[in-house]
Amino acid sequence: MTDFVDQKLKPNRGGWFWNLLTIVMGLGVVIVIGVTVLVFQNPQNAVNPYPPPTLPVIIALPTATETPLSLPPTWTPEVTETPSPSPTEVIPTRVPDLATPIPTDSELLFTATPTEKASSVYPFSTQSAPAAIDATVLFPERVCNWMGVGGQVVDMQARPLTGVGVQLGGSIGGKLISLTSLTGTALQYGTAGYEFTISDVPTATQGSFWIRLVDQANLPLSGRIYFDTFDACEKNLTIINFKQLR
Repeated sequence: MTDFVDQKLKPNRGGWFWNLLTIVMGLGVVIVIGVTVLVFQNPQNAVNPYPPPTLPVIIALPTATETPLSLPPTWTPEVTETPSPSPTEVIPTRVPDLATPIPTDSELLFTATPTEKASSVYPFSTQSAPAAIDATVLFPERVCNWMGVGGQVVDMQARPLTGVGVQLGGSIGGKLISLTSLTGTALQYGTAGYEFTISDVPTATQGSFWIRLVDQANLPLSGRIYFDTFDACEKNLTIINFKQLR
């Protein structure tokens, strides 16, 4: 009985710790509740450890106001009549035709005319004077059984011009000769080469043959270039090269 009374009257020395812990826990709960309320009311509050990102500022566009157009009370459309030009009679101007028609058989019998040799009205002329060489230089098989004329045509930059018409006219032994060819058909003279066969025997002639360039309508692109032929085997090929002047 005495022991029971002693235990009952003995003070509980560890009770103050649990009381203090209870108070601290209560205060913590109150603080947590208060912080939660603040964050809920204002998420951007400084106490929020994870604030939401700041939204961009909404730009307010001005409201368009429709303003109706109105005409003046006394507005009258003005129509200005522009007189049409009076018809003018167009008088055609005849351009001198520099083209020389294709010679007839009677025209092939002629002598050289220095005026046409020196003509500068055509877009093409010879690069140099006609030169007679041995045909075996280009054709070894043509020993002394051939006579002719050949060459090539180039532009102002010395580039070959193919498809240009070439005419040959003249006479030999009383026989009239009138031939036509195109550049690019005799590649031995170059990319724009041409060639004519005059005879199978070298024959001497003086001013009996001419050659010129023509377009697709057979209009002259150069003046007639007269040349001689020779009865020597080493001069049975006459070289005549043309170049564009303009």
